[in-house]
Parts: sequence; structure tokens; C-alpha cells
Amino acid sequence: MSRGITFTPGWEDAMCSTLECGALVAEVAERIRIAVIREAPRNSNTHTNWNQIKKNITASVERDARGYYGEVTIEENDKVRHALLQDRGWTDRAGRHHKGLQYMKEALLRERIE
Repeated sequence: MSRGITFTPGWEDAMCSTLECGALVAEVAERIRIAVIREAPRNSNTHTNWNQIKKNITASVERDARGYYGEVTIEENDKVRHALLQDRGWTDRAGRHHKGLQYMKEALLRERIE
């Protein structure tokens, strides 16, 4: 006679608090970080600047009461602020609107788990 699986209240929190889950979250966050870097706009392949978007994208894993979660942070440095403008779009001084590139959304859509 098969008993099956019994789920108790709070099983998700216990499962998400394991070290294996933390390692999996770190792996997925790093994969998303690499995808965002791949999709990020760049001016030149030969010349690199300190404020390039791809140099200012980091992945981290944090833990709270419910378990591990991953973050991909873009431009922690306050002197580098152009990534979100290029993603969402902006209006210049003349009043013309420039459409965003949506590269962060595209990277997340490509890396989603189905």
C-alpha cells in the first residue's frame, strides 16, 4: 500500500532553508547575472570603461526567515546611473522620448524556469 507524500504546513520554509537550496539559488542568480551582462548594451568591444554596465552587475544570495533568495544588482555605484535609463527609456532635454532597450527583462525571460 502506497502512502504518498504528506505535506505539512511550513514545508516550503524548511525546504528553502537548506544549504542545497542556497547553492541552487546561487547558481541560478549567477546564470541570470551572466545573461544580463550578455544582453547589456555596449559601445565598443575593444575599449572598456570603468562605468560600463557589464562591470557593474553583481549577483548575491541572501537568507531571511523564509529561506534563501537571490538578487542581481545593477549599478551599486552612485556615479554610474545609465543602466536603468537605457533599460526603461528616458526623455532628453529637448523633450524627445527615447525608447528603452528592455535588456534586463529580455534576460529574465530567457532564463525563466518553466
